[in-house]
Amino acid sequence: MKAPLVSIIIPIYNREYFIGETLDSVLAQTYTNWECIVVDDGSIDNTPELVEAYCRMDTRFKYFERPKGQQKGGNASRNYGFEVSKGDYVNWFDSDDIMLNYFIEKKIQLLNSKKIKAVICSGFYTDSKLNILRPTRYFNEGNLFKEFTLRKADVLTPSVLFKKEALNSLELFNVGLTDAQETDFFHRFLFNLKSDEYEFIDEKLFLYRKHSDSIGSLKIGNYHFKNRFSQAYVEFENLKRVINIGDKEMIGFIYKALLGLLFLAMDNEDKNNYNFILNGIRSYYKDIGVLKYVILICYLKVTLNINIRSFRLEKMLRK
Repeated sequence: MKAPLVSIIIPIYNREYFIGETLDSVLAQTYTNWECIVVDDGSIDNTPELVEAYCRMDTRFKYFERPKGQQKGGNASRNYGFEVSKGDYVNWFDSDDIMLNYFIEKKIQLLNSKKIKAVICSGFYTDSKLNILRPTRYFNEGNLFKEFTLRKADVLTPSVLFKKEALNSLELFNVGLTDAQETDFFHRFLFNLKSDEYEFIDEKLFLYRKHSDSIGSLKIGNYHFKNRFSQAYVEFENLKRVINIGDKEMIGFIYKALLGLLFLAMDNEDKNNYNFILNGIRSYYKDIGVLKYVILICYLKVTLNINIRSFRLEKMLRK
């Protein structure tokens, strides 16, 4: 029986200093029946020439440019890569991360049931020079959606090998988001995923690079207005799901995350975001007295410019 084709999809933008290491790690895979689809989001450095050199060296590499009619961004590039992929299985990957040699093979070995829709592995967070910082977090098998929502389980872009047919009816990456797009996608995918529809392998099979050029770095330091709005949007979308479930722990966790984003928006005079969050909180919690009081304090401060702020209350809510 022929080994199934695995489509590795890599969106890319100005990655000339990292893409060679990433593509070399793909070449080094012990599992050989793969195609690596690289979708360029409009690079203006030497990235296209570097990727095209790999395409000439090995025909399993395929280079595409994001169609000009599609919205710019990594989300559209990921989605387009899926459209042109030919594999039975799909693994999105980032253009600065590294696959360890058994990354694909170990996952394929667990696809031993027709029910299985995804195989998830762990890995290491590293710095820009690939020095290991810490492993990704392991989770207890069971309610993976809850573990992911409570941030007890790290499910990252490289983590998951998907059965392609399991994604055909699912909206992929939201092109309107500038941050938390992977979180949004995994919330939607994991929400309906049953415990017998995935396998987890607790082996460190990839290196996830964190550096100053990554989108995630914008969460620390300088306030990024569009990214913070995207984060709030994703939290509210997931809040709708957990309210339907009625899980108080998840509801409380998301509410605290939204309050944290609200206070950040207030601190940075991000009127668009704090109005969005305030209106959202009001719509869900309008009948709860204590939250009316909290919202009133926030409203007085941010809309009437009254310097009324309970630091004791804020400290309690940030916990």
